[in-house]
Amino acid sequence: MTGTCGTPVSVERLLEYLLGELSADDEDQLEAHLFACAPCAAEAESLAGLAAAVKRVIPPILTRSRFEDLDAVGGVAHVNAMRPGDVAQVLFPPPGKALVLRLAGADLGQARRVDVDLRTPTGEAIVRLEDVPFDAARGEVLVACQRHFAERFPHDMVFALEVVSDDERHRVAEYTVLHRLP
Repeated sequence: MTGTCGTPVSVERLLEYLLGELSADDEDQLEAHLFACAPCAAEAESLAGLAAAVKRVIPPILTRSRFEDLDAVGGVAHVNAMRPGDVAQVLFPPPGKALVLRLAGADLGQARRVDVDLRTPTGEAIVRLEDVPFDAARGEVLVACQRHFAERFPHDMVFALEVVSDDERHRVAEYTVLHRLP
């Protein structure tokens, strides 16, 4: 972030705030910073608007029926099927379309809940999506990538699927996606 901010808040930290992932103390400190720092407040507002718009239009994780609806109206530019451990280079889709990553081959049969951790290939956390839609029988999670994500998120990311069952959590699969602009 630019401007008069002495210590800019990272996009990752703002996303944690917007997703409600901060402790009460951290949230209070961040809110105090946003109140006093116009550049960071503007960035938070922009991210909040983007997150709300994306969720209204195309959520980042799709249910099977939402995927089928999007596909039926031409909203899906391409489907990229991936298996655990795969590394795929993909192109961001044209504006208004979604690239769907079919993260398949994971053992989701015993899952009560599936969470998805996004991080950079070097391990830096981007965001955690909890209790996402998943298809246990197919062992897959459907992720929608959209072109405007290129402006806010790293292009290269690792999607890690974690299964929660009977209060146990374990990582069951990782997929590395290298997004490129056409």
